[in-house]
Amino acid sequence: MKKIGALNLGLAFAGCFLGAGYVSGQELWQFFGSFGAKGAVGLAIAMAMLFGVGVLMLDLNRLSGIADVDKLVVRWDIPVLRAAVTGLELLFLFGVCTIMSAGAGALLNQLFGIPTTLGSAALAALVAFVSLAGLGGMVAAFSATVPVLAVVTLVFGIISVSQNGVQFAQSAAAGSNPLMGSWVVAALSFACYNTFGNIAMISPLGEFMRSKKAAVCGIAVGAAVLLAIAGSVLLSISARPQLSDAELPMLALAQSKGKAVGIVYGVLLLLAMFGTALSNLVGFTSIIFRKSERIKSYKTLFTVVCAAATVCGSLVGFGDLIGVIYPIFGYCSSVFIVLMIEHYINVRKAGKANEKVADKA
Repeated sequence: MKKIGALNLGLAFAGCFLGAGYVSGQELWQFFGSFGAKGAVGLAIAMAMLFGVGVLMLDLNRLSGIADVDKLVVRWDIPVLRAAVTGLELLFLFGVCTIMSAGAGALLNQLFGIPTTLGSAALAALVAFVSLAGLGGMVAAFSATVPVLAVVTLVFGIISVSQNGVQFAQSAAAGSNPLMGSWVVAALSFACYNTFGNIAMISPLGEFMRSKKAAVCGIAVGAAVLLAIAGSVLLSISARPQLSDAELPMLALAQSKGKAVGIVYGVLLLLAMFGTALSNLVGFTSIIFRKSERIKSYKTLFTVVCAAATVCGSLVGFGDLIGVIYPIFGYCSSVFIVLMIEHYINVRKAGKANEKVADKA
């Protein structure tokens, strides 16, 4: 893949996080909106963490030259710990990809009456095809879809504020989820599971950056896009809090404004599902290919089999992914995020020590 600039990096960074839960409002409402004004503070903290760790991931890849997720996170040669990192990462990536297939099937059925399994299979096939292009295909896809996602959600936010003003009423359900007892825990959990779930997609981009400055600017652009979209979604739902009980709050809001608007936002959600499924499948296969040259020699077949497996898994349905699985992954991954930060600090210290030795010589 050729070198990429700050804008394309920013769009790719944002695209990795813009899943159906994010754009539909369900994920953002549970983690931030339900806590009212405190949730807004939590959102700002979470985005600052995503920015900081995002820059750290790219710089760690650039300085160390390490591409394997387990070695990037754990600097010590401890097989059990590294295996835990790999296992958790693969489970998370495949699980999210499967859920996006299920979501696409349900959404296409709701909007156009297409059989659920057929809709899931259609998304999986498209994702498998684009994922074969690797990181280059992922960056190109996000460069096309993320601006559309950002513009449409911003329009919804502007319309909501102009009609209803800014509201930050705390939900009666805030803190009722034992896994997210406070806005602080919710914000930290959100940042941790999102960061850990995207290490496999984001860190390899470090070697394709033109400079460290471009990397910092790119991550800043991505974080700004994520913050703008999140703010628009939360303001829109806050104005109609009764819609927060819907499985897809923003889709319910769009449908309340007319069938055509509902279809437009439904297509927007499909783009988000496609982007999330794509980034997760690329990350999943990248890890497997780095671990096994034999499997990599059957790249196309393996990718197709993985896509088919996500369709089979999608038959189970959504479950309580956002309210249960995401926070659990947040707790588990927080340990590995700390280990990765420790690895970065160690690499930076080693680099400075080598510079001093070179200066003395």
